[in-house]
Amino acid sequence: MMDTTDPAGRTAALPRGLPNGPVTLINSFVVRSGREDAFLALWTATSTFFRAQPGFQSLRLHRSLSPDARYRFVNVADWSSGGNFATAHAAEEFKRLIGQERWKEFPSSPTLYEVVAR
Repeated sequence: MMDTTDPAGRTAALPRGLPNGPVTLINSFVVRSGREDAFLALWTATSTFFRAQPGFQSLRLHRSLSPDARYRFVNVADWSSGGNFATAHAAEEFKRLIGQERWKEFPSSPTLYEVVAR
């Protein structure tokens, strides 16, 4: 997937036949130096919404330590099922949150994964 600033692309593409088991969203963000606080304010508001959704399990935001990293922040969110993930991402409140003009400054690359080995 290419980086997107389009609100319609701010969620991972869903496969046909969502998995019944756990899924993980990994979303990488391009954040220019000096814009971290603006990004974190948007991310925090969105993460607060997700934390209250059925099937939400955990969320971690990682910041790159490498100064030349393309993606300065990487979000990793675990959901109990593909269905719970899809329902939360189809909610009007989610669409409102990610539809804010300010998000356009922070291109992202959301992708949905399943665990295949531990």
